Amino acid sequence: MAGTRTSIAEQLRNATKVGTELDPGRQTVQPQSSAPAAQSSPDHAQSSQVTASRQNDGKTNSLPSLPPVTLFPPPESSDPAERLAHCTEAIRRADRQTELATERITQQYLLWVGEPYRIVRDEELFRLEGYPTFDAWGRALNGRSGDYMNKVVRIAPVVRALSSVTRRQLKEQPLRPLVAVQRDHGDEAVRECWLAAGAAGDLTERGLRAAAVRCGYTLPVEAAPEPAVIPQQQQLEPSHILHLAKLRRLAADDPGQALELCRQLQGELARLEQDLTAQTADPAT
Repeated sequence: MAGTRTSIAEQLRNATKVGTELDPGRQTVQPQSSAPAAQSSPDHAQSSQVTASRQNDGKTNSLPSLPPVTLFPPPESSDPAERLAHCTEAIRRADRQTELATERITQQYLLWVGEPYRIVRDEELFRLEGYPTFDAWGRALNGRSGDYMNKVVRIAPVVRALSSVTRRQLKEQPLRPLVAVQRDHGDEAVRECWLAAGAAGDLTERGLRAAAVRCGYTLPVEAAPEPAVIPQQQQLEPSHILHLAKLRRLAADDPGQALELCRQLQGELARLEQDLTAQTADPAT
């Protein structure tokens, strides 16, 4: 449903890989015909399998068609300041477009996997493959932890409700207040809260919670965690006899007195040991 900051290009590359590429072990292999076929090289066979897999994916959840490739138009001016301004604007425009594309791909990915994660978790289908927990199944499938998958399941309905009005705020934490709004009041209420928070200029978790309250949607009160109760342990009374460091310092100045105190301590410990032994043998006493 946090670290080192990645570049926009890395985000786009990672998001695209998650949404479109298949692991070699999970690529669809077309059944072979019973008739003998001409022998082909391993590379050719693998290429055919990948092509068939992509064709099969195209019939179900294909990505939207990508925009045509465009190239950077060089500046026409010979003035250094104008050339710099042209290049600077091109870079900023590319950053904006890449951020928008990354957010759209990430949003689409969440909408694709949220419901499958929920079904596998709620119906415990992961046990069919021998995994004892949802977490173990997700880590084996694509390296996703149970915590991550549960967050995706939690915010997927909110992301779906907002898909028609925004591509932003796809992280779990800022959207937490809208989870309860969607569950109790539906998609239209989620969009109403989002637009109200946007109008107030605060699309953070706090801003969305405040917007939900202003729009009349009651949110569950988050109970403050109760302080942990630490049992008080009986402390030993300080004693000059039990303080070994003091005994050693005393032995340096007055060995006789230190020896007398040690013997006194040994006698008291021996009596205490007898009492404890008797109590352990008969706890009722």
